[in-house]
Amino acid sequence: MVDSAGSSDPPEEQPLQQLQPSDGAGDDGQGRSDRDGDDDDRTAGDVVAMAWCDDRLPATAANVAATIVGVALAWSLLYVNVSPELMAVPGGSLSSIFMLYVTGAVAGRLINRIVGLPPRFGMLLAGIALQNAGLYTVTGWCSQLVSFIREVSLAVTLINGGLELDAIQLRRLSGVVAKLTLLPCIAEAATSAIAAYLILPDFSWQWSLALGFTLSAVSPAILVPGLFQLKRLGYGEVKGVNTLLIAASSLDNIVSISAFRIVIGNIFMTGSVASKIIQGFVDVSIGTMMGVVWGFFLIFVPPSPWAMIYKKPKTENMIALQRLNRLITAKRSFLLGTGGFLAMTGSRWYGYPVAGPLACIISAFVASTGWRWRLKMQNDRNNPTISVDDNCDDEDYRDLQGKPVEKVFEYVWDGLQPSVFAFLGTDIKFELLKGFDMVLVGLLVVTFGIAVRMIFTTCSVLGTGFSRKEIIFVNISWLPKATIQAILAPFAFDVAKDLGTAVDVECGNRLVTIAVISILLTAPIGAIGIKLFGPRLLPRAN
Repeated sequence: MVDSAGSSDPPEEQPLQQLQPSDGAGDDGQGRSDRDGDDDDRTAGDVVAMAWCDDRLPATAANVAATIVGVALAWSLLYVNVSPELMAVPGGSLSSIFMLYVTGAVAGRLINRIVGLPPRFGMLLAGIALQNAGLYTVTGWCSQLVSFIREVSLAVTLINGGLELDAIQLRRLSGVVAKLTLLPCIAEAATSAIAAYLILPDFSWQWSLALGFTLSAVSPAILVPGLFQLKRLGYGEVKGVNTLLIAASSLDNIVSISAFRIVIGNIFMTGSVASKIIQGFVDVSIGTMMGVVWGFFLIFVPPSPWAMIYKKPKTENMIALQRLNRLITAKRSFLLGTGGFLAMTGSRWYGYPVAGPLACIISAFVASTGWRWRLKMQNDRNNPTISVDDNCDDEDYRDLQGKPVEKVFEYVWDGLQPSVFAFLGTDIKFELLKGFDMVLVGLLVVTFGIAVRMIFTTCSVLGTGFSRKEIIFVNISWLPKATIQAILAPFAFDVAKDLGTAVDVECGNRLVTIAVISILLTAPIGAIGIKLFGPRLLPRAN
């Protein structure tokens, strides 16, 4: 408990550095002179291990042991509480999902630490390996669980996209952002669709367009962390390259997802072409209205931390202030997340599949903009010490004033990632690739789309004041594909299996295969390219 009468932290909550003796010797009689020689290189701000178990080797062993014990406990809980058929190895549906998640998480971490590639690459490979090794079998209600996880992942991705949008940045860079969002995205989608229609047999124009808009989305999950790292080092800040790419990437995803849902809806919708077009406009109108209303509601509900109903902690009691802010953040995150997911599933249930994704994005954008506006007004008026962003410790997120909810959804997405990308990998079966023919076709479709995308990306930023090197960096940053492809491709495959014919199922399987090829090809190139060429191509701010 926190003593509200005191202004300092209780001893157990003080940082470890403050508990260290200033002369480097502790009460246990062990001083710095008794420690290993490599400790002499420590700086004044380093944390000194207080016991043998806190040194590097035993701490690493303890960390690994904690992970292994945690996985074993989770497996044991499932094993003793569900039917043996579900937990059988191999063949059990629930055991397959469990192994897939754990293997994906471990593979992602290893490939990131050892090779330096994005974790999603390892998660994808883990799914492919388990499927083709015969260790992944999901049937019955577990199949619905997989579809549910994919639907939740799409909702979280859309909400994240809306939260990342900044009205001030969009207004300042509106012209360039619009061109960089629309021209490359639509050009790549059209090129990929034409290539797929001409190359792939029995691939209709509608499925070709669905594939095109699946491939046209850039991956903020790879782009944004790389840009934040460059931003911390001062690269890309002179002319606002980082700001431009972050804003445009979110809108790029919105365009791709919205167009994809319209195309998929038309594939399985009965009626004339005119009725399908009218249905599309109705979908967009309903989604926009739902998003604006729900987002405006969330600006004021729950009430802000400075509302009169809360017991006001002392200004200097930062712990109490942070707890109040976390409470408000939790309420906002819950309402925004559940409302968005309900819009996704409810709109599809009522026959308006495009309305839900639009409502997710727009409600997150409207609510986030309103929260930041109210925070600024309150701080400018009389109370600059209260900020709903006090609980954001990361420097990157401090730049997003009034957006701690975004950090919550980032954590949720981190937990969902292993299942999303590993599930995508399970849709790839080697026997369905027909030798290397399907791989070659997929490479051709992806390569044609990327080539045209780079041309239109260059045209979009010409005349905006960017140098030749900065334009090259924008093209490199606009390459990686991962998140949206991992969500949209399996969604199309699932819909084809539920509502389509055998031809639709085959088209859905091809779409998934080409989406995986695009991830395996572009995600490593984009991630490494941003990290390697950013310091070489972007000017550094003083």
